[in-house]
Formats: sequence, structure tokens, C-alpha cells
Amino acid sequence: MEDNRLFPAVLNLASNAFITTNATCGTKGPEMYCKLVEHVPGQPVRNPQCRICDQHSRFPNLRHPITNAIDGKNTWWQSPSIQNGMEYHYVTITLDLRQVFQIAYVIVKAANSPRPGNWILERSLDGANYQPWQYHAITDTECLTRYNIPPRTGPPSYAKDDEVICTSYYSRIHPLENGEIHTSLINGRPSAEDPSPALLEFTSARYIRLRFQRIRTLNADLMMLMHRDPNEIDPIVTRRYYYSVKDISVGGMCICYGHAKACPLNLATNRSSCECEHNTCGESCDRCCPGFNQKPWQAGTFLVKYECEACNCHGKAEECFYNQTVADKKQSLNIHGEYVGGGVCINCTQNTAGINCETCIDGYFRQKGVLPGDRNPCRPCNCYSIGSLDGTCVKDEKHASGDLLPGFCHCKPGFGGERCNRCALGYKGFPHCLPCNCSLKGSLNDDPCQGPCRINLQQDNPKGCEECFCSGITNDCVSSHWTYSNIGEMNGWYLTDLPARARVAPQQDKFDGVEQLSVNNIAARTFLPQIYYWSAPRPYLGNKITAAGGHLKFTVSYDLIGEEDAAEAMLQSDVIIEGSGLRISTSQEGIHLNPFEQHTEEVLLKHDLFMLHDTDFPVSKREFMTVLANIKRLLIRATYSYGMNAIYRLSDVSLEAADDMSTRHKDAPAVEICQCPPGYSGTSCEVSSCQSRHRRVNGTIVGGICRPCTCFGHAESCDDITGECLDCKHNTGGLYCDKCLPGFYGDATKGKPDDCQLCACPLSIPSNNFSPTCHLDRSRGLICDECPPGYVGSRCERCAEGYFGQPLIPGGSCQPCRCNDNLDFSIPGSCDSLSGACLICKPGTTGQYCEKCADGYFGDALDVKNCQPCSCNVNGSFSLTCNSKTGQCDCKPNIVGRLCDKCKPSYFWALDKLFCIPCGCNPQGSMSLNCDMSGRCICKSGFAGKRCDLSRQVYIRKEHPSTAKHIRAPPQRWGFPSTSGCPRGAFKPASMPGTFGVQSSRGCVPCNCNSFGSKSFDCDETGQCHCQPGVGGKKCDRCAHGFYGFEEGGCTPCECSHLGNNCDPFTGRCICPPNTVGQRCEKCAPNHWGHDIISGCKACECSTAGSLSFQCNPDTGCCFCRPEFSGDKCTECRLGYRNYPQCIACECMVAGTEPHTCNSEMEKCSCSDHSGQCTCKMNVEGVYCDRCKPGRFGLSARNPLGCSSCYCFGLTSQCSEAKGLVRMWLTLKPDQVILPLVDENVQHQTVHGIVYQYPETIANIDLVKQELHSEPFYWRLPEQFEGRKLAAYGGKLKYAIFFEAREETGFATYNPQVIIRGGPPAQTRIIVRHVAAPLNGQLTRHEIEMTEHEWKYHGDGPRVSRTVNREDFMDVLYSIHYILIKATHGSFMRQTRISEISMEVAQEGSVSGRTPRAQLIEKCDCPLGYLGLSCETCAPGFYRLPSTSASRKPGPALGSCVPCQCHGHGEMCDPETSICQNCRHNTSGDHCERCALGFYGIVRGSPNDCQPCACPLTVSSNNFSPSCVIEGVGDYRCTACPPGYEGQYCERCSSGYTGNPRIPGGSCQECECHPYGSLPVPCDPVTGQCTCKPGSTGLKCAGCEPRHAREGIACVFCDDECTGVLLRDLDQLSQMVLSVNLSGPLHPPYKMLYSFENTTQELKHLLSPQQAPERRLRLAQKNLDTLVTEMDELLTRATKVTADGEQTRQDAETTNERAKLLGQFIKGTLQAAEAANETALKLNETLGVPDKTIDKSLQEIQRDVDKMMAELRKRNLNTQEEAAQNELEAAVALLKRVNKLFADPRKKTEELKNEVRDKLSDYQDKVDDALDLLREATNKIREADRLSAINQRNMTMVEKKKQLVEDGQQEAENTLKEGNDILNEANDLANGINLAVEYVDDVRNKISPLSDQLKDKIDDLSQDIKDRKLPEQVLQAESHAAQLNDSSNILDGILDEAKNLSFNATVAFKAYSNIKDYVDEADGISKDAKARANEAIRLVREKMPCLMGERN
Repeated sequence: MEDNRLFPAVLNLASNAFITTNATCGTKGPEMYCKLVEHVPGQPVRNPQCRICDQHSRFPNLRHPITNAIDGKNTWWQSPSIQNGMEYHYVTITLDLRQVFQIAYVIVKAANSPRPGNWILERSLDGANYQPWQYHAITDTECLTRYNIPPRTGPPSYAKDDEVICTSYYSRIHPLENGEIHTSLINGRPSAEDPSPALLEFTSARYIRLRFQRIRTLNADLMMLMHRDPNEIDPIVTRRYYYSVKDISVGGMCICYGHAKACPLNLATNRSSCECEHNTCGESCDRCCPGFNQKPWQAGTFLVKYECEACNCHGKAEECFYNQTVADKKQSLNIHGEYVGGGVCINCTQNTAGINCETCIDGYFRQKGVLPGDRNPCRPCNCYSIGSLDGTCVKDEKHASGDLLPGFCHCKPGFGGERCNRCALGYKGFPHCLPCNCSLKGSLNDDPCQGPCRINLQQDNPKGCEECFCSGITNDCVSSHWTYSNIGEMNGWYLTDLPARARVAPQQDKFDGVEQLSVNNIAARTFLPQIYYWSAPRPYLGNKITAAGGHLKFTVSYDLIGEEDAAEAMLQSDVIIEGSGLRISTSQEGIHLNPFEQHTEEVLLKHDLFMLHDTDFPVSKREFMTVLANIKRLLIRATYSYGMNAIYRLSDVSLEAADDMSTRHKDAPAVEICQCPPGYSGTSCEVSSCQSRHRRVNGTIVGGICRPCTCFGHAESCDDITGECLDCKHNTGGLYCDKCLPGFYGDATKGKPDDCQLCACPLSIPSNNFSPTCHLDRSRGLICDECPPGYVGSRCERCAEGYFGQPLIPGGSCQPCRCNDNLDFSIPGSCDSLSGACLICKPGTTGQYCEKCADGYFGDALDVKNCQPCSCNVNGSFSLTCNSKTGQCDCKPNIVGRLCDKCKPSYFWALDKLFCIPCGCNPQGSMSLNCDMSGRCICKSGFAGKRCDLSRQVYIRKEHPSTAKHIRAPPQRWGFPSTSGCPRGAFKPASMPGTFGVQSSRGCVPCNCNSFGSKSFDCDETGQCHCQPGVGGKKCDRCAHGFYGFEEGGCTPCECSHLGNNCDPFTGRCICPPNTVGQRCEKCAPNHWGHDIISGCKACECSTAGSLSFQCNPDTGCCFCRPEFSGDKCTECRLGYRNYPQCIACECMVAGTEPHTCNSEMEKCSCSDHSGQCTCKMNVEGVYCDRCKPGRFGLSARNPLGCSSCYCFGLTSQCSEAKGLVRMWLTLKPDQVILPLVDENVQHQTVHGIVYQYPETIANIDLVKQELHSEPFYWRLPEQFEGRKLAAYGGKLKYAIFFEAREETGFATYNPQVIIRGGPPAQTRIIVRHVAAPLNGQLTRHEIEMTEHEWKYHGDGPRVSRTVNREDFMDVLYSIHYILIKATHGSFMRQTRISEISMEVAQEGSVSGRTPRAQLIEKCDCPLGYLGLSCETCAPGFYRLPSTSASRKPGPALGSCVPCQCHGHGEMCDPETSICQNCRHNTSGDHCERCALGFYGIVRGSPNDCQPCACPLTVSSNNFSPSCVIEGVGDYRCTACPPGYEGQYCERCSSGYTGNPRIPGGSCQECECHPYGSLPVPCDPVTGQCTCKPGSTGLKCAGCEPRHAREGIACVFCDDECTGVLLRDLDQLSQMVLSVNLSGPLHPPYKMLYSFENTTQELKHLLSPQQAPERRLRLAQKNLDTLVTEMDELLTRATKVTADGEQTRQDAETTNERAKLLGQFIKGTLQAAEAANETALKLNETLGVPDKTIDKSLQEIQRDVDKMMAELRKRNLNTQEEAAQNELEAAVALLKRVNKLFADPRKKTEELKNEVRDKLSDYQDKVDDALDLLREATNKIREADRLSAINQRNMTMVEKKKQLVEDGQQEAENTLKEGNDILNEANDLANGINLAVEYVDDVRNKISPLSDQLKDKIDDLSQDIKDRKLPEQVLQAESHAAQLNDSSNILDGILDEAKNLSFNATVAFKAYSNIKDYVDEADGISKDAKARANEAIRLVREKMPCLMGERN
């Protein structure tokens, strides 16, 4: 692999640096210094003397200059010691590297002193401004106190590329000498492998400074050095503290920006220069070399090289520059043949020009077929100077248009030809070329200037005029005066072949506003043939008859990649048009297009330019217009080469079509306007309308006919071609509306509106209509075709087995029973069909939901589903249940094994005690401590006994009164084999695991039956012996209940019937059963329970701490517990409590605790007994599970994990639950009731067959299937349910489903109910939700939780347990593409419905009953640049980068948000496209990267980047070019000077124009010289004066000079002998008139003047503005306004008068009151005066004594009073009284009037108000009553509904129970019948058994004498042998005799067994056979014994003849 790492080697730059310092020891003279290492205790002292430093010494070893630090030798630099002053703590060393380098590290080595304590390493680029690289401090504390930087402990490490740290790592005191300091500037930083710009800037430096600030000292010297007076410090201490540096190494390299491997030193300049590669140049390789600017220069990195690319100048230029605008527009062709980059060639040679030197300069052209890379491609134009416009010609094919080919000159008007060297058609007289009189368009002859003129419409029409097409309807037409408008649409194009068998979508791009389509030929050829076409979208199709005579314009190009540049070109027709059954095309030659060439083609839409495709037949106008009237396909050729590696492009497609509303300037005379008869319309009568319910057969325009539609009255129109009906109504569908829609049934061909009726499966409402289709059966009625899974019945009216619900109740549905797949659906009734309760779980499972293994089983019932029986041994375990997980049984003591089926070693199973007991084997006498199943140990030789504890010996026993000894027989063997495989007296257990201990080789166990109590020694397979009557126990070794006195022969019955036959088992005394009391033992004793007359009562054993009392429930034994306790005996803590017996409350939070440890009803959870720790959910923590773990939020009981993880799109792990949000409902809009149906893959969509009937959207499946052919179908929710729906998390998606089908289940049963597709573009995924299927014909409502817990991935089956994780679910909600709800249920669907669609979303709002608080919504702590609750959007000023990978990562799928890139000219940008908004500082572009129109400059980020264009001035009146471009350095050129302006800045007028645009207000105006009066030369550019012909004058030469007159086009001289005489006479007359004095006494004609004046006045009056209608209208308006104003004033005055009247009324009332008071006052005065007079008289009478003085006084008073009274009487008050009376009457009248005007209406108003108030109150009461009644009715309805539902459930249960009872009754009858049959058989068997018993008794009677005789014979023989003293010979015979005796005993047992036999006759017969066999065997044995005895006697006789003789 090529190495891209072009970076110079790292060198020691310090060796070539210039180094300085501000202090060196010995500079001021010799000074002594001592080494610190020689004064440290414990250090070895070599040279204890101190030394001298002297910079001026002639001995080098005494000099220590700063250059020693970089010379590479073993010398050093040393600073003055602090003996010279404390300022020498502060010493600086500076290195000048002479140029900027990239520094990698700095290493400082100390010499004979410790390393510096506090110091700073700094960098600088200019030597003036330094920035720190790293701080060093003696301690970490000083990092904070001195440098204010947190210390970095341990070896230095870096978190950021430009981080400056402080460390004490290198400031330690040790080592005292030769210490080193390593500072790494690159290694260890984040981007060390690929340096970031920040790291590159951080490590760039020319100057490096070491700023020492404190010498490292010993701690023992600190106190002395801190002394304030330096003179008092011991110099022995201070002279040993100084800095010394042995070496400074600076590792760095040249800055070559990744474009050089070497950077050698130039000894002449002492600078290093890069040896550039990658086509870069410059000292630092910081620019591209000339000619290599196709792409912008970029710095290389360790990972990527950025190589400068050569420009493609086709070999015509050596230099170029990069232009970003050119790159954005993709105008520059690179050397690979791609329009990538922005290289612009400079100084093109060989007369070429253009961005790539691909075109020619003005005056030159490149011929067709000549490539730009050819040598000398451009040739001179060679234009004729007189006829040429400017001497230029068409440069190349790209600039060609119309008839102008490359090389054709641009001619002046009237000139033509390739070189403009002749007159154009219609002109004559070369080189003057004047126009002819004949019309060019209407002339038939080739040259209209020759021959006669003819009138025609079109120049190129040999017939002159076009015939009217008019669709053959009429011949009356005219040319239109319309203009063409363009149809341009680049969306919807696709690639296809000619037969239209395949489609390929192209890539669509947009460059500088121009849309371009492209396709890779290799990809297209996968589906298409070699030749394929671009197919136009809908805007180009249909009726385009007005496009006739217009142009179809398009631009095509293609690229060839690789070595196929010379591939053969392809020639085909460029344009193909299909329509009305015809296919026409252009010429087959087509365009000759070269690679990388862009060509614009214009096709004229005329019939004679087209031909029938693939033929040479021309197209007639009728055929051509017929095609245009109905264009089906418009194809443009896409392929132009046979090369495979081609990329074809199409852009700028436009079609001209005439329009009467168009405002363009191109006329459309070829478009005809026909005079159409009634029934026809369109410009060419191409649109015809048949009557309603009729069609135009085959759509024939010319000569077509109308026929009726075949739609059975259900459609108003049909297709003209196929006859298919359009928009079927009345719930019908099909091609001809002949079928009922899905969901409807009937016969649609009857032709009535009610032909199709709505299905009811089982109800007609959508929520309970579960079958999409139905049909009517003549015998069974309505049959639903497609009942969904879970529904059965002819109308989907019942739930299927395994489902539950009530489909017959509105809103009810059938849902799968939630029993964890642990039901056996083959068992009817395993799940309750109403409640869904799990009734019959699979064997081994149990629980409310069959979720756990049943008692006696163990395993995993949920996942593995492997519940298996515990199989616990009955005798070895406490119970038959085991550990539900491991299966371990609860073993009794000394029993082991999972099944508790083995005794512990050295134990055996005691059958009588039913537990394992020790073997007790004697260690000395047994082989081991283990024993066999009977407890017998294996004895050693010489030992015997069950436990081997006896020595083996011979016992002597007396059988008869004789002296003979009885020798003990050997151990008894098992008897003879039985049919069970075990010997007699033994049994083989039915299940081997139930045996214990060591078994025999045949697996048999001894019975050990008691000989007294059992009938025989045998037992059954369980070990139960056959007991005598009254005997019990497994071994028949005790009395049974109700018996006593165990002895041989059985037990005696108790005589205690009154006490339940309870008696003492030994004495028979009647006793009460245990723990009972009462006279008849009828109740339990206190604290006992479970009364049983036989077994007594059991102890309660209630806990003292946990129970309320010691008495328990007498029936169940359960104790009464305290609230904190539980258990049968209150010996446990209740759920939610801990630490028995204290039982403290757990205090667990239910929401955060695992639900299996909680009781949801009690809201209590269990916890750890000791710590109280609750069992938290996965994302919850805390002792009480009351808080979310870090990175989690939203504690909720609904969340199985407790808390949700902070998703936040992976940007942060910190979040919380959002506050202030409420749940709102997202529902359908009124115009969205027709929901579309789609297939599962959303490939096809239709609304056909879908109608809306409030409140449901109904789909007829039969009609839907006409459009959709792949089931299942899904409803697609509208657009408001799509897009960003993160706020829907935690909410619910609700809907109601109803369907009708023939069967409830179908293939779609297990398809998901809800499908959601969404996610960011890089991580789109589909998630699904499986919900119980609805019931057929029953409305089902679903509520889908919008959380991840029950959603699955698309493709996983419903049984797969994997669920969607939260990250994927949030990804989907971020951008929902669609939501689908299943519409297909069951089989043979007829109809499906949906309604009540809503989705909860969270938004800000107030919490209320309708808007509950929104939970589970995260609110993330977003980093900078991000906003949104989940950081899903970019903050203002940021935009999102595209996602880099489509693979699933742990992180987010969204790209990062980064700051807007607006080059410093904008703050905001589009968050998705990054396009900057509101560019400032006169910039524009997507990123404000270029100057706006009218400004120029280079955008670098400064506000002054773009300056306004001055063309030539900046003022708007003199800025004539809207745009300009930069040219050179700081200069520009105006690029759009309007006609008449020229120059770099449009600063001068062109030839033929006049004016001065450089002065404000100045402009260039066209000369407009008179065509006949002026010469054909430009006018004066300043004054505009035209050059006039002789005789003409004026600025424009439009007038004639004096004595000249216009004659034709010229001014003719008039001063001749004829006209001149007349003119001279007129001049004389004029002089005479002028000489007359009109100011003399000549009487003016006043009368005439008066008449004129009067007439003038009248006319003036009539024509005055006042008489004008406008004036009159204004006056009327003014009068109206005045009237309105006056009315307002009158209203105001009336209001005021009303108020005055009110005031007057009040004043009148006041005056009236005052008058009354005045009258009363006068009356009182008169009364007082009279009283005074009377008093005076009385006083005078009383005095009696005449007193003159008094008399006089009294008299005077009297007189005064009289005078006053006389005066009062004299006063006439009538007038005042009358006035007051009048005033009073007026006031009263005014009051009446006011009352009449105001009081009465007010009173009536008050009355009306009171009346209205009363009525409103009455209405309010009635409304309240109505509301109460409504509420009551609603409650009653609800109650009725509830009771109805309960009744329905009860009725259903009653029906089921009734059915069960009937089934039970039938089963009982069958059972009774079977029982009678069995009883009859048993009776027959019993009779047979009785016969067999009698026969066996008879046999026994016969056998008994034989047995006695045999015994006697044996006794005799034995006595005879003993008498003859032959014991050793008789031993074997004795043994046989003993065996015979045992056999006899066995025969007795068999006889006893036979006597009690209760089996059938066959068994009895078999027993008889066994008896016979045993008897025969016993007889043989006895005969053998006798033979042996005889033989023994014979032997004795032979050996002892004497003895025998004696006897004789």
C-alpha cells in the first residue's frame, strides 16, 4: 500500500538555534558555588571543596555560558546562586529556532543541581507574544496558588489537544544531580495519531522560553531562606542554590503540511526548506503548483493525503486557478472526464478560451467532430465585414442554435449566408440589402424579391395555408393570437425501454438551481436493454394539441469512465411520442453527441418533421394532431454510446404549449382556433362530451360515436376505451359495478340503489363487524366469509377456542387467552370464553395465567415450558411437592436423593416405622457399616445376627421329651419362585425409586408379615400384607380402629359405637379420641381443630407473636393473625413486612419494586428480612427502590424496568422526566375519513371500495382486491400521525376494528396488528405489535402502549420473545414514515371497518380531566448545539451533519450538530441543509461564500469582503450593470452592461448611443436618427446630434431646412421658378401684415366679443369641475357626510336635552318643595304676628298701671306691627304666586313628559328585565332539571349496560353450566349403565370364585392326611436313624425333611390364601395348579428322602454287620 505519511523526520532543533539568557554565573566576576549533593547528610562526598565560576576566566572549565546547554557536550550552563540575591530565583532562557517549526517535545537535563522548582515552558511565533505550554511547580498546592491551575497528579497526561497543565512530577528534589524533565507536546494527546488543527496550532513555534521562577531547595533550609534580611543568611547555604542545565533538546520538524518527506537545511540561508511532493510548491508546501489547481489546496494528515490535481486545459494552457463558484456549478472538467473541481485555465493558447480551453476566442470556431484536445482546433471565422455584425461566428456545437452551425457568422439584419456575404430572404440589392415589397411568409417563390407576390401564412409551407384539422368536426378555423408558455418539470422522470416493460429511477441532483437527472448505464442495464429512454411525467402528457408549432427543448450529455473514451457512438431517434394508438418519432439519425459534451436540442413540433416509428412513412397532420390530443408517453433518448461505463444526464426539459393567458412574446400561429358545434370544445374540437351514462367508443375523436355504459345504474360515466365504469356508487364495485363491495351483500345487477346491503358480522357497527366480506345463503341466511382468527360462527358471533370476549356486544371483541401458551386448546373450555380466565392449564402448569408449574411439578412454565413431575417418594419426603426450579424434594431425616428415595449410608428403611433408622452394624462383626433393605448387616466369618453382634454357634432344642439334641438348620432360603419373579414372602415394588437400601440381585423386598395378624406371608406390590379381620397396619401387626386385644387369630371388636368405636387397643375400654371434649366427644378441646370422631383433633399451634389468640379456625386449623403476620400458624411475616417475629414494614415503593414480590391490591412488597432491601427493578436503586439509577428517569409502575434509560440520541446520559406536559389527542381531520388501504409492504395503495359512514370508515374487500392483490391489507394513518412523534412515547394509540368474514381465522391471524416504519435515514427499521385478533362481527377496541416493552422487530414471529429496545423505539418515533393497522382478519372477508383512531402526544398545557399529566417523557441535559426534549434538534446557529454509517451502533443514528459555516457573515442556517440564512455584509450563497449580485470581492470572513459594483457609479441611477466579477488584484469588471453601454465599468456609450453615464443622472440613449433624414453613421456621443443629409435638419434630422419640403423620404429644395415666386409673394404679404399697427383707434367688435364671452361662460359653466359628474358625486358624498355629522350632533343634542329634562324635572321638584316651604313659612309668620299681638294686649291688660314710656313703646310696637301687617296686606303676591304656580305647573308637566319619555320605558324595561330574569331563572331550573335527568338517565344507561353485560355473562355462564349439567347427566347415566354391567360381571365372577374356593377346600382336606402321614414317616425314619446311631449319614436327610416341613407350611399359607381369594375363576384355577405342582414336588422330595434313607441303611448294614446282627 502506498504510504501517505509525507512528514519530515523529527530532529533536534536546538542544535541550530540561537540561545540567550538573562543571567549566567561569573558574569560580574568570579563567584564561589557549592554543590548541594555534597551537603546532604548520607550522600558520599568525593570533592568536598567548593568551586569557582568565572565567565572571564581563561580556563574553559570555569566558564558556564548558555551555549553549553545546546552544544551536545558534557558541559553545562549555570546561573548565579541566590547568594548574589534572591532575584536569581527568576532566570529566563530563550531559544530562537530561526523559523517556525512543529515541536514534538522539549527535554531539559539538569547538571550539578536539582531540577528547577517552579518554572514555565512557553512558546511564541513572533518573539513578543508568548503563550504557556506547561507549568511546573514544587507542590500540587502551588499549581493552584501560584498559577491558578488544577494540578495533574502522576506522570503528565492530557485530555485536550491544546490543554496546558501544571505538574509537580519533575520538580522533586531527587535526583540532586543530572535530573531530566520531559515535556511531550504531541504524544498522549487525543489527536496524536492524526493531528487536529488545534494541535497543529498548539505545537507551532519559533521561539521557546524557559522561565525559571523558584530554585528547588531542601526543606531544612526553608526557614533560613525565608529570613527577611538576606545579609543574615549563612552564605554557605545560599551559594549552593542555583540553576544548571546540561542539555536542552527540542524535537521538531519542518511545517510542510503533510506534503514533504524531507526538509534539508540550506547552509546559505541557515533555514530549512521542504522538498514538496503531491504537486505542491512553496517553502512550506503551502500552495498548489501552477497548473495543479483543479481542487483547492489542503493540508495532508497522517491518514489522508490531499494531492493537488492537474487542471484539464486540453493541452492549451500551463497555468490555472481554483474557483469555488465554478466547482459548485460543476463547470470544470477534470482529467478523469468528470465535472468535479473548480480549475479555471489561464492564458489558453491556439486561439482557445473557456474554463477548460474547450471553446474558441471571438472570431474563431471549432468544427463539428473536432475535439478540444486536438492540435489547433480553432479556425478563423472569415466573416464578410459589411454583412457581419461583429466579425464573430458560432464557436462550437454548444453555442449553435436553430440553423446556425459552428462557423456560421452572426449577420446584420438583411444579410445571410454562412459568411454574411449575401442578402437574406426578403432583401435585395447586395451589399445594401434593402427589404422587398413582398411578404416573406406569404410568397411561394424561393426569393420573394423576384417574381410575383402571393399571399400565404407560412414561409416554409408549399401550399401556402394549412388545412383546418378541427378533429374532422368542422372546417371553420383561424390562427390563434395566443403565445407559447413553457411546461418544465424535472420531477417524476424515469428510465424505460420502448415496450415499457421495466422502470429505473434516476438520480436527481440540483446544481446552482438547475435540476439534473443522471443514471449509471451499468446499473440501468441490469433491468433495461441496450437502448432505453427518459419517460416524461404527467405534466407533459394528456391533451397537448396546443403544442403544435412549438418546440420541445432539452439538454443531454454523457460521460465515459475509464478506457472507453473511443466507444462507438449510437444513432437513434431522439424523441418518440405515443398516443391514440400511434407511435411517431423524429429522424433516426438523431444527435451526434461526444463524451463530456453538453448539447441542447430543440425539436419543432410539426407533422412533416415526424414519421411513424421504425418506418419511412411520413406522418399526416391528422395523425400528428391525433397523437398530440392524447399523449400517453413522451420519450427522449437516453443512450448515445455503446460503451458500458457511461453516465447519461438530462436537464432543462421544456415543452412550448400555447395559452390564452400567456404573456410571453412568442406567437403561436400554428395553433388553430376552431368554431366547434355544440357538444364539442377545445381549440381543435378535440374534447367531446357524450350524455350521462354514455361513453365515446374507443375514445375516437374523428367520427366517434356514443354508446350507453354498462353499469346497472350504479355509475354516471365509464371509460371511453375499455367501457369500465368509473366511481361506482350504492356500495357496488367491479369493472361494471356488478358486484357488491366487501362488507356488503346482494345482487348488484338488479339496478336498484339498495341492491347491496351492509354486512353484520355479527353487528353492523364497525367496532363489531369483524368480517370484511359476507354473502347471502338461501338456506342459512347471512354468512360472513372471513371471520378473523379467534372468531367462529356463521356471523363471527362467538369466540373460538383459546379466545375470549363478547363480539355480540357493541365494542366487544375476541382476544387470545393470556395463558402463556400453556393451554391445550384441544380440551374444550380450557379458557373461559367470556372472561379469558385460564381454566384448564396443561398438565403440570397452574396459576391465574398458567404461568407457573403446579404443585408436584418443577421446571420453567414461561420460557422453556418444561414442567415435569416431582416424583417424590411417598415415604421418603414430607410431601409430594418439590422445589419449583430444581425439583429437589423435601426429604425426611436420614433420607437423601432428589426424589428422597435413598437412605443415608449406614441407614436402612424400616418398613414398620416408615423412616430410615441406623443399621447398627457391629464394627467388629460386620464387613461394613451398611446393611441391606431389611436392616441385616453383612457378617464376617464367625459372626451372626442381624447386626453381626453374635458369635455363630449351634443351639440345642428339645422338640420331644427325649434326650436327643436338635441341631440348628442353616439359614432359611427364599421359597420357590412365584409368577411375579420374586420368591414367596417377598415382593417387587412397582417403582424402583421407591425402594431403599441395598436390594437383592432380583430387586425383591421381604414382606415381613406378622404371622398372628396376616392371612399369609405374602403381600401385594406395595408391601401391604393381607390382614385378618380387625387387624391393621402394613404388616398386620396391630389392631385396626374399633378393635382391641391383638393376638393370634385377630382382634376383638370394640363395643363403643357411641364414641365412634374408639377404645383402648389393649383393654377395650371406651375412650374419647385424642384432644376431644364433650359428653359424646363431639367437639375439639380448646386450641385444637379438625374434629374427627376416629382420629380426634389436632393442635392449633398458633404463634404467640403473630396470632391474635391461640384458638384457630376449628375447621381449617388456620390461626387468626395480626395485620403484620401471615401463614396458617401466623409464623411468617405478611407480604410487605420483614424480620419475624418483629415484622417491620418494608416501605418499598411499588413502582420501583419487582412486581413478583408485590401485591398490587395491597400495594405492599416483600423485602430482605435483615436489611429491609427491596427487590428493585433493573433501572431502580435505593433501599426502598424509590429512585432511578444514574442515566435513568421516570419511575413508573407500568415500566417493567422501573425507569427508562436516558436515550437523548446518545448525546448525554443525564436527563429527567419532563414537567409541565399534558397528554393531548391526535385524531383524524374531517377531510381524512377515507383512509387508504395498503399491502403489508406498502407497495400499493388504494381507496377504491372505501366509503365513510359515520362514525366508521368501511372497506369492501371485493373492490379493494381489484386494486390490491396481496393480503393482508392494512389501514394507513394520515400524515399527522407521521413525522417526529417523540412526544408520543408513553402514550397510547387507540382504534376500534370491526370486520365481517366467513371464518374467524385465516392466514393473516398471526400477522402483526400494528406496523410502524420509521427512524433516521441511516437506521430505518420496522417494528410491529401483536394484539389479540378481534372477533368476527364484533367491534373491538385496542389501546396500544407507545413504549418499547411489547413491540417486536419486523420478521420475528409472535412466539419470539425478543422485544424492541428503547433506542430502536425512540429512533422510530423520531421520524415515523407510516403507521399501519391491520384490516384483514379471518378468511373470506367481506368487509372491514375502522373508527375511533387517536394517538396521545405530549405538549405543554394545564392538567385537567381531559388532559392528564404526561409521564415517561425525557428531558435531556443537552450539550451545546442541541435542543429538544431528547436533543433531537440542532440549536439555532447549528446544523446537522449527515450520519456517517448505516450500521447499527450503540450510539445515535443522527449526525452531529456543528456550528453554521457562514464564513463570518451569518449566524443562522438551515438545521438540515446547512444553508445559511440572512447572509450579511453583501454576501450570498449557501454558505455566504460569495459576494451578492452587484458586489465583488473575495470572501475571507471580514465585514468588508464584498464591495459594491460601480458600473460606473454606485448610485442607483448610474449603476447600469446588476453584476460584476473580480479581476486582478482589487479590481473588477462589470459583466451585464445593458445595450448601449460598454467598457470595463459600463462607463461609456456604445456606437449609436449618446450620453455620459459617468455623471449622476447621466445615461446612454439611442441616437434614434431619422432613417430618411440622417446618414447611416453614429450620432455625436456627447450631444446626440445626428449627421443629417442635405436638406434635413434637427437633432434627429427629422425636419427639412427652409425652402425645403418633404417629398417621399427626402427633403426637396422648393425655391424654383414656380414655387419660389409664390413663396416670395407670401413673404411680402407677411411683411405687410406685420407692419399694420393694431393698437390705434380701431373700434373692436364688442358685440361679437360679448357673444363669444357669453358662450364661453356657458360652456365654461357646463364644463366646469363643479358640473362634472365626479364633482357632483363628491358634493353628494360631502353632503352625505355633513348630514351624518348633523345627525350625530342632533343625537348628541337629544341626549343632552334628555339629560337637561331630567335635571329640569329635578329642579322643578326642588322649586315645588321650596314653594311649599315658603308658604308654610309665611303662614307661620302670620300666626306668630297674631300671637305676638295677642300677647301684647294681654301684657297691657296685666300691667294695669299706665306707664307712658312703656305704653309708648308698646304703642310704637303696635304701630310697627300694624304697619308691617298693613304692608303685608298691601303687598300683592298674586303675581308671584301665579308665577310660582305656573312654574310649578310647567315643572309638573315637564315631569310628566320626562316620566312618559324615560320613566315609563324604564319601568317597562325594568319589568321586562324582571320578566326575562324570571324566565331565565325558570329556564335555568329546567335546564338543571334536564341535566339532572340526563345524568340520571346516563347513569341508568351505564348501569343498564353494566347489568346487561353481567346478565349476558351470567346467561352465557348459565348456558355453559346448563350444558355441563346436561353433559354430566348423560355421563352419569352412561356411568351407571357401565356400573350395572360391571356389577353383573362381578356377580358372575363371585359365583365362580365361590365354586373355586369350595374346590380348594376339598383339595386341602385331601392333602392334610397326606401331610400327617408324611410327617409320621419322617419321624419314624429319623428315630430309626438315631437308634442306629448314624447322625453323620442322616444329616442330609434331615435337611431334606426340614425343607419338606417348610414346604408344608408354605402349602398351609397357600391354602389360607386360597380360602380368602377374591379373584376370578382363572386365578383360582391357577392356584389349584400351583397346589398340585407343589404337592407333586413334595411327593418327589419325600420319595427322594426315603431313597436316601434306604441307601443310608444299606451302607450301615454293609459296614456294621455286627451291629445289624445283634439287632437281629
